[in-house]
Amino acid sequence: MLRPEVIEQLFDLVDETSMIISSELKMSYLHAMCESCQNIMSQEINQSINEESKKALQTHYATLEGLEFTQEEIRKALQLAILKGLKSERLTNAIMTPDSIALILGYLISKFVKNFNEVRLGDLTVGTGNLLTAVLNHLGTEPQEIYGVEVNNDLLKIACTLSDMQEYAVQFYQQSSLKPLFIDPLDLIIGDLPEGDLSQEEMNELGLTLAAQGINYLPYLLIENHLNYLKPGGYAFYVIPNDLFSQPQSHAFHQLLTSKANIQALLQLPTTLFKQDELGKSLFIVQKNGEQVKPVNEVLIAQLPNFNDPHQFNKMLTRIENWIKLNK
Repeated sequence: MLRPEVIEQLFDLVDETSMIISSELKMSYLHAMCESCQNIMSQEINQSINEESKKALQTHYATLEGLEFTQEEIRKALQLAILKGLKSERLTNAIMTPDSIALILGYLISKFVKNFNEVRLGDLTVGTGNLLTAVLNHLGTEPQEIYGVEVNNDLLKIACTLSDMQEYAVQFYQQSSLKPLFIDPLDLIIGDLPEGDLSQEEMNELGLTLAAQGINYLPYLLIENHLNYLKPGGYAFYVIPNDLFSQPQSHAFHQLLTSKANIQALLQLPTTLFKQDELGKSLFIVQKNGEQVKPVNEVLIAQLPNFNDPHQFNKMLTRIENWIKLNK
């Protein structure tokens, strides 16, 4: 059971110490937050700051003495700090996947993926690491290996901090998820796919089939490249824009996708999760082809009900459970 007062206490501490470090070293709030968390983990102050500020930090950190936090309480507290930092830098919080989405994603993974503790897992568009660690906390079991890929250095620093504070041994790589990756094939890929289109110059640098066809829609290109790093029979669980299959180049994408993988499910998330309908997203599950892989009898397609409607939501969970029994 989460303890809201404990989450608030940890957030307040991280917030106040981050503001001291930010002011003293003239750095962004998010950068200072990472520095403060490093102090907490190393149990010493690692910054060159004046004595007054140092004593203030020591006083704050001393309040942690004897306290224990669950991984999810740590994630929740740091999530509040990250959201504050994004707001202060006028960055969109869209790069943080909502907790309710991570929860249903974790539930679905638990139904599709057996022996999770033997799995090699990767979030190849890891961002701040919030989705990755939220899913891990929900599943309650640490996989054999965990990887995170992110091209943005600032986001990667936050993801490293978030996972280290929760004591997850994630191997992070700063690189584009569209290019050859430094990882061996994975059993499970998750990701909240960013939207957008690539320029011709960016596409020329990619060795991807869709890019060679002039297709520049980012989610398509990401999924194509990710499939190269999925083991036969491995699963990919994506958060995708609702209009993924209504793009001008969707036919070519669908053709390529179904030549390499089997579509398992497409579940549209409740519209109440999004400020505008056009920002709506869905959960998309595919399984890479392999000798032991059989196509599903029927792709699971559904509109998920409002998470605040327990009756309808339980009916949907029953439908998903029945589909799993028939197809898995």
